[in-house]
Amino acid sequence: MNYAVRERLRMIDFLLKHYGNVSRAEIQDYFGVGPATATRDFQQYMNAHPGNALLNQSSKRYVRAETFNSAFSEDPQK
Repeated sequence: MNYAVRERLRMIDFLLKHYGNVSRAEIQDYFGVGPATATRDFQQYMNAHPGNALLNQSSKRYVRAETFNSAFSEDPQK
């Protein structure tokens, strides 16, 4: 996994952990990526860490699941 993808996945995990939800638009805006890239990032995150988030169909936001377990350490060097 390249550095850029890892950082986007880390941001998804961070926002779920600290705010309880995240949208594709937030990843697009923060990293300047397109919708397809953000969608792939969420798919990759969900495949690698099943049970961490659920997609709320009405709000189109991923929300933290009760079984959430942070996928990344707090130390950005790890």
